[in-house]
Amino acid sequence: MLKRLLAVLALLIACNTSAGVTVSFNDPGQSGQWYLDALNFGDAWAQLIELPTRGQVTVAVVDSGFDTNHVDLQANLAVASGINVVDGSKNISAVNPHGTGTIGILAATSGNGEGITQAAWSAEAIPIRVSNRSDGAAYTTHLAAGIRYAADAGARVINVSYSGVQLGILNRAAKYAQSKGAIVFMAAGNDGLVHKNWRNQKFLIAVGATDQGGDVTYFSSRGKFVDLVAPGSNILSLTTKDRTYSWYGTSFSSPIAASVAALMLTANPELAPWQVRNILFSTAVDIGADGKDWDSGFGLIDANAAVALAIATKGRYTGDAFGDPITLIDNDLSTHSGLKLISQLNAVEEVTTGQYGANTVPEPGMLLLMLTGLTFMFGLPRIKRRA
Repeated sequence: MLKRLLAVLALLIACNTSAGVTVSFNDPGQSGQWYLDALNFGDAWAQLIELPTRGQVTVAVVDSGFDTNHVDLQANLAVASGINVVDGSKNISAVNPHGTGTIGILAATSGNGEGITQAAWSAEAIPIRVSNRSDGAAYTTHLAAGIRYAADAGARVINVSYSGVQLGILNRAAKYAQSKGAIVFMAAGNDGLVHKNWRNQKFLIAVGATDQGGDVTYFSSRGKFVDLVAPGSNILSLTTKDRTYSWYGTSFSSPIAASVAALMLTANPELAPWQVRNILFSTAVDIGADGKDWDSGFGLIDANAAVALAIATKGRYTGDAFGDPITLIDNDLSTHSGLKLISQLNAVEEVTTGQYGANTVPEPGMLLLMLTGLTFMFGLPRIKRRA
């Protein structure tokens, strides 16, 4: 608790704002977080400062484990609420660096003079590990269990940076989360293909990627399932061992979008999940054809516009919840007809920042390609590339 209070105090002291002036922090990495300026986060934070009261939002990140000792993460992680859904243990350490990268966007400590700035303002993050594999691959049943656990633990915003956004098993978990007052964001995927048969799942917000020019990236998956886009190219976030890293992929577009939802709920905790979704859609900047299209959905998120409309909207969230308690651990995964193995290997190049050092993230090689080919030939669980 003391860490938390000190972090919030540092956040308030370190920011500079006045009427009409955006907010900034003393974190050395903020200048490299181009996505904060691109989506008007500073202006959105300024709106929050001017509010007489603000909500405290809990977010959850469902991923491959986390460096809970990272100097820029410790203050904002709800470690006591964290879980490893694979074995039911409290071992949420980073089996792969990807989870530290995604949670860093949502939960890095602002104003501590270390690392990067937290996009989600003062949100507290529940770390949920869904893989015990070094490549970070996770079964969809574990992803679904992670979403449900997050909702039961009180998260209002849940981020899942895996591929599989078209799957019904995850949409059903997201529906349960909505019944608990949570909204679920998920990466659109990195194969750059148009998926005509992927349905738009009602309870999952699928987020594609844009580059620094504001265009949809070449690697962002496309189709009617895409709801929104957010920056996903050269995204400065955290990696293990107190370092930062420049990441690429819709895996990082998703937590940026989720951060905007966290800001909206900080401004107006009474918003229902469906209101958050509708506000995001209505305030997004159209960067494609008029209206929703297959490349960018409703458009590029605007944090400032979304927070402004959130403040002006009468909330409909009552706090009521329904649904049966979940079975967290499944000892016989083979009984699930919806079983899929979702890979965490990224299909796009990882680029290092050079500022704090880099961590090597595995890239697909010839052996992986051969194994993937055998997977298709013999009908083994299909491996998909990480979003």
